[in-house]
Amino acid sequence: MDVIFIVREKCNGCYACVRNCPVKAIRVKEGVAEVMDERCIACGICISICAAGAIQARSDIGIVWQLLGEHTPIIAILSSAFPAAFPEVQPRQMVAALKKMGFNEVMETAFGAELVCREYGRLVRGNEGKPILSSTCPAVVSFIEKFHPELISNIAPIVSPMVAMGRIIKWQYNPEAKVVFIGPCVGKKVESEDENVAGVIDAVLTFPELKEMLAMRGITPVSEEEEQFSGPTPYLGRLFSVPGGLPKIAGISEDLLLNDAVVAEGIDRTINCLRELAQGKIRTRFMDLFFCQGCIGGPEIDNDMSLCRRREIIVNYTSEGANPARTESDVEKYAGIDLSRRFANRYTELPAPSEGEISNVLGQINKLRTEDQFNCGACGYSTCRELAIAVCQGVAESEMCWPYLVEKLQSTQDDLLQAEKLTSLGQMAASIAHEINNPLAGVLIYTKLLSKKVAGGTFVQEEALGYLSKMESELSRSSKIIRNLLDFARQTEPLLRLVDINQILEQALSLVSHQAQLQNIEVVKEFTPSLPKVMADFDQLQQVFTNLALNAIQSMPDGGKVTIRSSVVDSEIKVDVQDTGCGIPKQHLPRLFTPFFTTKEKGKGVGLGLAVVHGIIERHKGRVKVKSEVGKGTTFSVYLGVYGDEKG
Repeated sequence: MDVIFIVREKCNGCYACVRNCPVKAIRVKEGVAEVMDERCIACGICISICAAGAIQARSDIGIVWQLLGEHTPIIAILSSAFPAAFPEVQPRQMVAALKKMGFNEVMETAFGAELVCREYGRLVRGNEGKPILSSTCPAVVSFIEKFHPELISNIAPIVSPMVAMGRIIKWQYNPEAKVVFIGPCVGKKVESEDENVAGVIDAVLTFPELKEMLAMRGITPVSEEEEQFSGPTPYLGRLFSVPGGLPKIAGISEDLLLNDAVVAEGIDRTINCLRELAQGKIRTRFMDLFFCQGCIGGPEIDNDMSLCRRREIIVNYTSEGANPARTESDVEKYAGIDLSRRFANRYTELPAPSEGEISNVLGQINKLRTEDQFNCGACGYSTCRELAIAVCQGVAESEMCWPYLVEKLQSTQDDLLQAEKLTSLGQMAASIAHEINNPLAGVLIYTKLLSKKVAGGTFVQEEALGYLSKMESELSRSSKIIRNLLDFARQTEPLLRLVDINQILEQALSLVSHQAQLQNIEVVKEFTPSLPKVMADFDQLQQVFTNLALNAIQSMPDGGKVTIRSSVVDSEIKVDVQDTGCGIPKQHLPRLFTPFFTTKEKGKGVGLGLAVVHGIIERHKGRVKVKSEVGKGTTFSVYLGVYGDEKG
């Protein structure tokens, strides 16, 4: 598994990783980001900025638990930044906590820094040639190897303090021991596996991983008694994690007038320094570069302290209990450790597209003209042209351009709306034709029968009156259909005035009370007295509640109960029309307010009543909700704003 990877299921396509990756090591495929290992420098920035938690670093927790379960000695080496990562814990309390977790010994990587920095001092003081670059930051080393291989010869051929400490343990202190580095940097996981230094670090834990392991064992470092570190004793090496610490320990002058050393922290400063160095614009003797703000600003230090406070903690720890004489003795003891290393050219070039290919992509996203290239950066690239190049190289997609995607979605939405309108119009036309054709066909039949009777001399008055009565009934039905259709289509603006909802409900119920009695239905009124007034059209709201009450009554052919309830909820008038009828199947609920959709038996309704209700309430700036359960009943709830309230 790669050290940094992306969980596809969590990626939400925000392109924050593309925007913030300093080397554009993120490929987007089918809208999902993925890490290009051949370009990734493991700086860890993408992990810290991914709000969805989709970008993660490989955890070595499982490996460490396995090592702790073996009989082989296992030694933890702590980064010199650890006091800044655990400010509430005394350094020697951390020793006790790690031993309680199962480590046999705990050492400070700062002693490796003592040896490494002295090596830098000798190298820089004897340098009369091109500028020397520090090799202590693994992200900087990876950046040079992958993007500026022409600067590899400038890198100091010296290992990092982590590797130096691993060699001290594996080559002299205890060759049988397993070594686990604990620090603030994801890049150390990559460095430990680099073929040029591999074999001395068995696992790398970040500080958050250490906290997770301590929590799993129920160990609280602040509660532990202090214990001493094992192994060689550092002194100034503890300053290594602070920007400027390496030149200080190495005795390299930082006098601005001498221009012997340059210290640069942060992505932009470091990349700019390396670019200008490659261009021959920088002539300093030594450059100490960090992608972070020094190790105390590493991406895996997860507290909110300022860099100033972290620096102060490290400086105080360096000064307290220092034993320079002991350090010198240990330096002499391990002076024979080989601290050299080599570097590899890992440069991989993406294909360079032609101008024609770039123009083709710009044309696809409607950015061919300069004035259309907003260079908004939403896609993660600084300019539209950069995005087009990335698309040609196969590491980006045209749909990453948000303005283009919005235009495309708008066009698609317009097409869908037009298609939906045509579909709805076709359905409505078919429904109207079906509903009106039936009664007209009946009228036509009775007309022909009556004409035949008259022509044949067999005319009987009573029979003719029966035909006419049936014709009248069918024509009345057609007229009702047309009237409901007009009510739905006309969408007459309401004539607003202050009205009392309870009064409207009383009027509506008086119109349906007779039908309720005929069907043995109990009508229960639960009106809240003294309701606030609403600004509404009395007749239209009466039509709404009459329709809802009739629907409720018709849903209970064998009797039941209708409850009409009025109340005030969150500055809104709420009216519930609740029945104990047959209920509405769940799959039908989304279509209830669609014209000509009905759950009633054929001939019992045309499916316009609820559509009219919905239209009237919308014109009153209200809303209608429905809850239903098959076999238990249905409740329609109407919400209207109170007069004087912003919702009204």
